[in-house]
Amino acid sequence: MDVQKSKINHNLKSQSPVSWAWIGAFALSVLASASIYSWTQDKSQPSSLAGYSCNHQYSVELVSLDPLVVYLDDFVSEQEINHLLEASEHRWNQSLVYQNDEEEKGYVSHVNRTLRSSKSAMIPRKDPVAKCLTQRVRSLLGNIQHISIQPIQLVKYAGGERFRMHYDWTPEPMLKSYDPDIPIQPSNRLMSIFVYLSDSCTGGETYFPHIYGASAAADGEKFSRTDSKCGLLVRPRRGSAILWNNMHMNGTGDRRVAHAGLPVTSGTKIGMNLFSVYYLDSPIVGDHVVNHGHEEE
Repeated sequence: MDVQKSKINHNLKSQSPVSWAWIGAFALSVLASASIYSWTQDKSQPSSLAGYSCNHQYSVELVSLDPLVVYLDDFVSEQEINHLLEASEHRWNQSLVYQNDEEEKGYVSHVNRTLRSSKSAMIPRKDPVAKCLTQRVRSLLGNIQHISIQPIQLVKYAGGERFRMHYDWTPEPMLKSYDPDIPIQPSNRLMSIFVYLSDSCTGGETYFPHIYGASAAADGEKFSRTDSKCGLLVRPRRGSAILWNNMHMNGTGDRRVAHAGLPVTSGTKIGMNLFSVYYLDSPIVGDHVVNHGHEEE
């Protein structure tokens, strides 16, 4: 079925991305599968996880090589989606952005609805699906550094809400650790994965103005180029995701992955942010990429 390409305000392309807008509140198709993750249901777990298995297969489609952008079709299962939506039901708060405040000597969070008007919900690390998805991301990254994965964040957009042009990486590294047995050290975001958990909306595309390569024959249900043939539009599609690399090999941020969450014109879009952490003292590729065997809490 032909899908009409969204009309993109060309002012977006010329708009400078907000480099400090760091999210946080607290082609070829190949077959891929999550690594095996052992989980046993107990009586305290919700019924949404009855019979749950972390084993899940999804397809991988290369969208761009430089910078690396990958489309992950059916990355999460219906059972995982339903559980995450249930788990987040009473956790929603106004989304935050982070700004490097010299007086505070670090990054501080605050609400800026002009820049980012969505709601956010954090999923506890001990949640079985959160644990599974963390392992799935590690399996996907393979030989790329994946010592730590940030806590899972859900985001919800409705009624014209949006996230204006921004980067996921920060100009200055964060001094932070995301695991109890790893000391605080300079870090940034290496890989971003944005998963679409709900697609009952119009609008809400993820727009990359500097990513080229989507052909006129691309599956418009997944992604396409804009009417002006500039940039990449990724459409909300329940269960699927878009992955991109934020960093150059020298550890600096890649400005080509500036992106925006376009306004939701009707309905509701719910997504999920999965971020792998880049510790500057460890190589991006090669040694020390594995988790050191601790169990995340």
